[in-house]
Amino acid sequence: MTVKLNLTIDETLVSRAKVYAAKKQTSVSKLIEGLLLKEIETLASEPKLSKKYAGILSGKLLDEEKIKEDRLRNKYGY
Repeated sequence: MTVKLNLTIDETLVSRAKVYAAKKQTSVSKLIEGLLLKEIETLASEPKLSKKYAGILSGKLLDEEKIKEDRLRNKYGY
């Protein structure tokens, strides 16, 4: 089932979209529908930011702290 939807889009962009859709032998509606579907599927398949970068700093902070501690020991002899 399809549903009508009103959108407010810059008229220059609409003109360009019509030309593009004509070159692709499709309608602007089908073009927009395909782009929206692709965007939604991409968002749904992307991992959450926290999961994507989880563990990326694992161990690195401790290494930096150890380096800093070693430098202070060498500098101040404690």
